[in-house]
Amino acid sequence: MARVQPPAVPRFAHEAMATTFEIFIAGKEEAYARQAARAAFDEIDRLERLFSRFDPSSETSRIGRLPPGGTLRVGLETAEVLGLSAFIQSETGGAFDANYLGTGRTSGRRTRSLPRPLTALLRIDTDGRGFEVTRLRPTGRAAAPLLDLDLGAVGKGYALDAALTVLRDWEIGNVLLHAGTSTALAEGPGPPGPGQGRGWPVGAGAGPDGTAGPGRVLLLKRALSGSGTEVKGAHIVDPRTGRPAAGHAAAWASHPSAAASDALSTAFMVLSTEEVADFSRRHPVVWALVKTGPETCRIFNAGSVPGERAAAARRRSR
Repeated sequence: MARVQPPAVPRFAHEAMATTFEIFIAGKEEAYARQAARAAFDEIDRLERLFSRFDPSSETSRIGRLPPGGTLRVGLETAEVLGLSAFIQSETGGAFDANYLGTGRTSGRRTRSLPRPLTALLRIDTDGRGFEVTRLRPTGRAAAPLLDLDLGAVGKGYALDAALTVLRDWEIGNVLLHAGTSTALAEGPGPPGPGQGRGWPVGAGAGPDGTAGPGRVLLLKRALSGSGTEVKGAHIVDPRTGRPAAGHAAAWASHPSAAASDALSTAFMVLSTEEVADFSRRHPVVWALVKTGPETCRIFNAGSVPGERAAAARRRSR
């Protein structure tokens, strides 16, 4: 997802979750904005310690080591991310799977197993004071499926949502947050200038081989996430087949929640255009753009997000 540099707005950057997070804060004195951004980055670092699959002490790693029937007390954040992951997995027919790494392996050798719903692997309970994750026992004599959770396709968006909550506590009301080039989250009227009041400009539908979409959209109290093959190649796996995703060369999703848009852009890479259309009909709050050719796309629920070149995009759409 291409970034559009907001004019005359202080920018703050921080390395976390294997990417560069950026925060643009408008309408505040720079020293104050810097302190607020630092607090938001501290929150992102805290969440990385919970979600990282490379940290053996993280809640994600400890869940993966649970024996069948074992339990682990976790925080609200992990419970929410797992719950959202399970919901999107269900709503996309398995096109999104936080356990796609575990699905691709059985004990000791690389063997494809049937994808299982996350709700068939884990149960989350609460007693009103906290949350407990239980690894479910397999039925009959079936071997326990491996757990190797990767929350990267939802965790960065969740971190943006959490960072925005921190910034609101600092009375920051006009801000754009980025998680690398994959997800942006905006609140407030946007940067100063002629277009202020319409939102924050971010790129969507543009790539090195042409523009298939508006090129730029304006975010207002929404997130936008993009996934594609242009930077990292065919790195997204279809959890249903274990092979590289073949649905689209690039896909974008917008939702009020950055965590949801993050996961959905990955799922839309896997789903066919017809499946994305069906999902969009069932979820009108979601704006979707999928690249169907070098200069063609399909846009769904177009009224959800205003674009600078929406009319041109509709003419190019197939």
